Amino acid sequence: MTARMKRKAGVALLVLSVVLSVVLAGMMVWANTEAVYYGFPHMTNNHLTALHCPHFMVWDEVATVSAKIKNTTDHPATVGVKSWVSVPLAWELETTYHKLQPGERWIWVRQVGPENRELRHFVFVSVYVFGGYPMPERQSMCGIYVLPLKGMRGEVVMWVAIVLVLALLVGGLALWRRGEGAARSGIVATRIIHFFAVMVPLTLGVALWMNWTLGVVVLVVDVLMVVIVGLSFVMHME
Repeated sequence: MTARMKRKAGVALLVLSVVLSVVLAGMMVWANTEAVYYGFPHMTNNHLTALHCPHFMVWDEVATVSAKIKNTTDHPATVGVKSWVSVPLAWELETTYHKLQPGERWIWVRQVGPENRELRHFVFVSVYVFGGYPMPERQSMCGIYVLPLKGMRGEVVMWVAIVLVLALLVGGLALWRRGEGAARSGIVATRIIHFFAVMVPLTLGVALWMNWTLGVVVLVVDVLMVVIVGLSFVMHME
């Protein structure tokens, strides 16, 4: 394979990596953004950082949503958890109470499944922790993207996709460098390559973090850069 072919193959793998990362992160950010605007009751502005939701499910999967709750006071406390889970055109409310000794931890768990799908491809959850004064009340929401697959776990599909994206990124960079890409492509092209080399893992990391506001910002930057680079390429082709 000539140096030119290596550069072209490397760029092709990098482009595929960028596209797949945007699609994968886009589905995660989309689900969490929809959850915020789904209409769940707003109880407090204090964020429940200990809420854990799967990022993906498949069509027939039953998954669990959980939250780690700790009694940080010096006396026994009864903690309550209100959880809302989507069902078509509505939600199901469940309230659970648990008495915790000082310093004791409790892992609250609730199952979600195909019956909780809303808008065909989403499951929405809101969890509100209260009681146990003087511990502050806390609330968080999450969205799960439901993939049109069966017989597997959504999180496994996600991690396989992430490994594929990163493998394409690393392979593309390696081929581009072996083809003397930095020397032959010019300063602007080299900076663009390095920009996306940073943005691909950053985009995936932000999406995994489930911060929908930051995720939207990062995705907008990605899409704008892809459009700018694409238009520049088309203009130079003419």
